[in-house]
Amino acid sequence: MDSSNERHEIERVQAEPISGGRLRAEDLCLSLGISREILEVCLRWEVIGPPEPGAEGTPLFSELAMERVRRGVRLHYDLGINWAGVAVVLDLLDRMEAVEREMHPRFEDL
Repeated sequence: MDSSNERHEIERVQAEPISGGRLRAEDLCLSLGISREILEVCLRWEVIGPPEPGAEGTPLFSELAMERVRRGVRLHYDLGINWAGVAVVLDLLDRMEAVEREMHPRFEDL
C-alpha cells in the first residue's frame, strides 16, 4: 500500500488522574491524542472552562472537561463544525441532557 494513502492511527494512552480525578493539561492531551494547541483553542472558544489551580499552580482539568474536549474534537473534525459552533452545540446538548434527566422520573410514574 502506498504510504501516502495510509491512515495513521493515534495511539491512545490512559492518563492517571490526580487530585480528585483531575488531569494536567499534558495528560489530557496525551489521553485524547490531541495537541496542546487544540486544547488552547477549546479554552479560547469556551468549549471548556478555565482549569482549576492544582498543587504548585499546575492547571488541572476535570473529567467533565476531558469529555467535552473529546466531544468537541469529534464535532469539529467529523462534522466540520467550527469551534464557535462546537461550543454552542455542546451547550445545547448539555441543556437537552439536563431536561431529559429532569423529565425521565416524571414519565416513569405514568
